Amino acid sequence: MDRTAKLMRVDRTACPGQPPVPPGPEVFTHSRALRFWLNPANLAARLDRSGPVVRTRTGPATAFQVNDPSLLRKVGSDEDTFRFWGPDPSLRDFNEHGVVGLEGAAHRERRAVMRPAFAASRLTALGPSVQACTQRLLADLPADRPLGIRVEMSRLACGLLVSCVLNSALSPDTLSGIAAARSTLSSGTFWRYALSPWPWVPVPRRRACRRALAELDEAVRQVRSGHRPAPDGQDLISLLEAAARGNPHLVHRDIRALLIAGMETSASTLAWACYELGRHPHYQQALRDEADAAPDPSRLQAHQLPLATAFVQEVTRLHGIPFLVRRTRHQTCQGGVRIPAGAVVTLPLGALRRDGNRYPDPDVFDPQRWHPDAEPKAAPAALLAYGLGPRYCPGAAAADVMLPVALATLASTRTLRPARPGRRIGVSLELTPTPKGLTMYAPPREPRPAGPQGV
Repeated sequence: MDRTAKLMRVDRTACPGQPPVPPGPEVFTHSRALRFWLNPANLAARLDRSGPVVRTRTGPATAFQVNDPSLLRKVGSDEDTFRFWGPDPSLRDFNEHGVVGLEGAAHRERRAVMRPAFAASRLTALGPSVQACTQRLLADLPADRPLGIRVEMSRLACGLLVSCVLNSALSPDTLSGIAAARSTLSSGTFWRYALSPWPWVPVPRRRACRRALAELDEAVRQVRSGHRPAPDGQDLISLLEAAARGNPHLVHRDIRALLIAGMETSASTLAWACYELGRHPHYQQALRDEADAAPDPSRLQAHQLPLATAFVQEVTRLHGIPFLVRRTRHQTCQGGVRIPAGAVVTLPLGALRRDGNRYPDPDVFDPQRWHPDAEPKAAPAALLAYGLGPRYCPGAAAADVMLPVALATLASTRTLRPARPGRRIGVSLELTPTPKGLTMYAPPREPRPAGPQGV
């Protein structure tokens, strides 16, 4: 048996020295108006019998859902026919002039500016800095009271992004403030876009969004003032500033967009990973064993952590963003269905990830399905975790390096257990749904008992 196979073997009964703990019930609650979109199981049940494009109605909204996988990729990549949500006028306060709010050639040029910062040679050295930053951020977590996982994982995700990708730092108060503001910013963006066809409908929490945006702008100012340029000038902020000389406003907007987008997926993934670790405590010990078995446990790299990588992939499969949204620029015909100009088109990624034809036992959390020798083989690219087409996340490669190391460090440093076992967990209405109401204790990891010979 090779090393990867050994590392990914997991004792599914319990952690050593602990009684077996069955997984808790996976019970989610969420808005009736958006239940169909936010519950991928509902979508998956209809994929094969609803036709390639289906008109749906959710509350006051009429949308067109693309069910055919090949058509889904075509629609998601066609900028000439479909508008991405980011440049929508309703989101100007969030994305004005930043890379997320650009389209066409301007968007591609700005992405090209950032590309050297995510070169493979630079990402290879990212693991140890991610591990050190995670340990530093986790050291501040109290051990004697329940933690709000959604906020704490936002703090961890933001801290990793600022330190390891943007080469900067935030004050502890600002980091905590932006972590608390992330959910408000995300839900504000969601509702502004969802309600934009009906401008007379009030958007929830307008004042809270303005305060959160002010918190975000303060974070951007600190990121710029604390920036540590790389000697070769190829770090992300140095590249953005060099390409926009004389236009500090553009750099500010780019960093603002990167902070929002960079926190979103990482914070959600880490929060759902904590949720699954609470339901499957034996994986905590397995992740620890894998990190301890690395050639140098003090300098972890993602490629040394096949189980942590598989765990992240399985979290993404079950809990990743359930759908992408496009809006038609003009009338079009897709899958034999005529779609009018300005219509909302949804791409149900969550349904594809729970399709029983692709994944055996699709509702079961099983990182082992991502083992290299698993049959049928699961393709990570099919997860579409970071979008698709020209709007594919430019920092996806960095996230793939950072998240397994952060998860392995979390499991090696703390012991996670639900504060209220059996409590119903909601799914927040945000750009990337996160577990709502999840609280956990996170005491420091107890040392492993010594063997008979003190080994």
